[in-house]
Amino acid sequence: MADEVLFEQAEGIGIATINKPKANQLSHGVFEGLRRILNSCAQDKNLRVLVLTNSGDKIFCAGADLSSGFGDLGPLDYLKRGQDLNDKIESMPIPVIAAMNGHAFGGGLEMAMACHLRYLKKGARVGLTETNLGIIPGYGGTLRLQRLVGRARALEYILLGEQIEAEEALRIGLINGICEEEEVLSKALDMARKLAQRPPLSVRRVLKIMAMSPSISPEQHLKIEREALVELFGTKDMIEGMTAFAQKRPPVFKGE
Repeated sequence: MADEVLFEQAEGIGIATINKPKANQLSHGVFEGLRRILNSCAQDKNLRVLVLTNSGDKIFCAGADLSSGFGDLGPLDYLKRGQDLNDKIESMPIPVIAAMNGHAFGGGLEMAMACHLRYLKKGARVGLTETNLGIIPGYGGTLRLQRLVGRARALEYILLGEQIEAEEALRIGLINGICEEEEVLSKALDMARKLAQRPPLSVRRVLKIMAMSPSISPEQHLKIEREALVELFGTKDMIEGMTAFAQKRPPVFKGE
């Protein structure tokens, strides 16, 4: 079970790799491995960015592993476990980047959509294809796809169970970039290094506010935004940013 998700970190960047041949499906072991990694990363003050990727070069994640049914869980608890994991990804205090080195269908795409940024291998396809099986997305897909691409497009893709080519996914804003063969992880790590240099306190507040935004009123959003900004006025990072700007040098942010 432990080997179904691998983890390594260096220079403030963590890499979690789904390692479940042949299709990197979301098994009990993958869920538990990711949950433990997310909890650990959220508490690690030295970690600035988390990259979520896959072993192999064919499939990022093919969705839920139902080969053994629902295991010890009932259907509702089984689905809530997946929703809770994706909520945890979306609410992480550090950026989470999906490096999708292959296709992502069903629960695999739902998990990727919970990440803050997404990079996809050229030639790969993604889709919420559950209606082809007479079911519907159950890990938050109906919520997040319409946030990313709009209600009309989301309805079309979900109702038809269509697979979306990489170029189309980029055009509609579902992913942030397309990568050549064997460059998906390196592209995600390039972005991770840039993000790791950004002010941690500012990053944390931006992620929190934008994650909350869909569930609060515009007035509440603006109130939380200005309160967060006022909090940042008194930080060492703000002073460093202003000083570095005046001195025309790169800032060095420490999260203080």
